[in-house]
Amino acid sequence: MSDNKRSIFEQELSDVQALVNTPRAEVKKQSKSEQKNRVRARTNATTESSTDDLLEAQPVDLDFVEPHDHLEWKAEGVQPDSMTKLRSGRYPIQDKLDLHNVRVTEAFRRMLQFISTSLENRLRTVLIVHGVGLRSTPPAQLKSHLAHWLKHHPKVNAYVSAPSHQGGSGATLVHLKKSRAAKDETKERIARRLGT
Repeated sequence: MSDNKRSIFEQELSDVQALVNTPRAEVKKQSKSEQKNRVRARTNATTESSTDDLLEAQPVDLDFVEPHDHLEWKAEGVQPDSMTKLRSGRYPIQDKLDLHNVRVTEAFRRMLQFISTSLENRLRTVLIVHGVGLRSTPPAQLKSHLAHWLKHHPKVNAYVSAPSHQGGSGATLVHLKKSRAAKDETKERIARRLGT
């Protein structure tokens, strides 16, 4: 290195101080039960949050809809054919929840329970009746909340306002995601059919 470069280098490093070698802290050996508790805590921290943690009964960012507005939403990856069948009411309704004259916070609780029970029973298409909300203040209050809750529920694939023969804009058809067990059964059935 030339003298000029060396002096520039030394100037740049003039305020640098050497690190002091500090002794390491002693690590206490953990008992088996402490190790298990730590693993359990780490697993709980990394698993999917519960639906109650993800949704709020009274969301701040709620977009209100009009009483006769058509509701429609789908998660990423939902096929257009599935949406067409859902819109036209060609999926059989496997269960129904009626939320007429129910307060928003109670409706939230009932909706969560209804979806949870539907998933346990491996139901895929359910109907939630909420009314259009012409007399609520503000109008369509429950309908607006329901649209928000369903859009943010991790187990909902899609929803649309029901066709007129199933309740029209006062009811919503909800298409739920398949459970892991149902997906595995479908894979097995396809594998058997294909002979693999």
